[in-house]
Amino acid sequence: MNVFTLFTTVAIATCGAFAVEPPSSLRVSNNGRFLVNESGAPVFLLCDTAWSLVNRLRREEITSYLEHRRAQGFNAVTFVLYSTGDPNQADSGKNIYGHAPFELTDGRPDPTRPLVTPDQNYWDHVAFAVAETKRLGFYAVILPCWGSAVVGGYRGEPTRDIIFNTANARVYGRWLGARFKDEPHILWMLGGDRQAVYGERDFRPVFRALAEGLTEGGARQMKSFHPPKRSLQSGDWFHTDAWLTFNSIQHWPEDQIAAITRDWQRQPPKPTWVFEPRYEGYWKKPYTAANWGEWQTRQQAYQSVFAGGFGFTYGHERIFCFGKDGWDWRKELDAPGASQLRHLVALMSRWSRADYLSRVPDQSLLAGDEGKAERLTSDRLTATRNGDATLAMIYSANGRAVRVRMEKLRGTAMNASWFDPRTGKTTVIGEFPNNGEREFTPPTSGETNDWVLVLDAATTALNELQQKP
Repeated sequence: MNVFTLFTTVAIATCGAFAVEPPSSLRVSNNGRFLVNESGAPVFLLCDTAWSLVNRLRREEITSYLEHRRAQGFNAVTFVLYSTGDPNQADSGKNIYGHAPFELTDGRPDPTRPLVTPDQNYWDHVAFAVAETKRLGFYAVILPCWGSAVVGGYRGEPTRDIIFNTANARVYGRWLGARFKDEPHILWMLGGDRQAVYGERDFRPVFRALAEGLTEGGARQMKSFHPPKRSLQSGDWFHTDAWLTFNSIQHWPEDQIAAITRDWQRQPPKPTWVFEPRYEGYWKKPYTAANWGEWQTRQQAYQSVFAGGFGFTYGHERIFCFGKDGWDWRKELDAPGASQLRHLVALMSRWSRADYLSRVPDQSLLAGDEGKAERLTSDRLTATRNGDATLAMIYSANGRAVRVRMEKLRGTAMNASWFDPRTGKTTVIGEFPNNGEREFTPPTSGETNDWVLVLDAATTALNELQQKP
């Protein structure tokens, strides 16, 4: 039986809808490292970034987008309820139908006065998106507001976007919590690409008030905080706060592993993941879309998960704004990176429940130089194993040879195979004794030729793995 009971059921299109089970509520595993469902089975969140889902898309477009992503293997999606950035604050945050989220006080949006009148159905549209995610088998990672509404500019400079303070954030949180408290598939994400502290400007009380308001309103779902890159991360500001269920990271590839490692060292243990990597198709200077393609996506995903992440959030530069910048987001839905991440989840689903819940990162399995993750290149080897060292996986970012300290693995021998992150195909190598050091050379090497070495003492009927997924 596959470990991810909610996710590894392949979504099948039937009359325009997918035959999937509604997601159940989540909790943290007993060891504090992973997310599990009501029955205790691990849940690997493969999330897609859809910030402007409820602002830019009509209802039929929301359904179409979600159906497409579900068919690709995603089981979570993240979006923002209140976005800022419109120079005309009276119009800030309106959705595609022209409905505003809040009434105005002195000409500015007032988060203590959500617009819920029949002719202003902004929140009905949000409720539709929440219901549709559940119907189609998604977890909804929801930001109550973008960070600019609390902090202001990206560098912490005050702007007219700021509408939240400790008092109204708590009121808004209570209202949201009461409205969506019975939705088991929601996870709340505070922050919104902003630091919690900028010098003497400390916004932690506002974010804490929002989190506490959600709980006071009845929202017992998980909560986290979305930081910016090249910054302190969620654990640096809120790790010991009772409301923070798990940590979240936004970083470049060269910084993410160190950030996950720091989170693993924090006490008490809490799960962590890369919630915002660099997007596939990222084009901002000095980079081009070609610099951030399918391999960059795989590199950040596999390295962060093997380093200890409980899941991964994907994003495409020309999708999350859903046409605001003039791009046709529909043309990018089948970008290679988005289609290939299902193989990562399939690989992790090979672990039994007990093996997965005991999974740890372990670079001591490697003999010699582990390599280095760079922004546009990587030769890093990243290793993970189960608790009793009878199962191990090592990601080679550029297909360079993997030299393993076999004596660190348990049992007399290991069955070895190569897993291709591009196709999900497994190629069996053979059986090798657990003594000394042994070098394994991937089928191909060089830039974009990443591979996963799988070492499993319990594998039987190896020939059955010699097949396409």
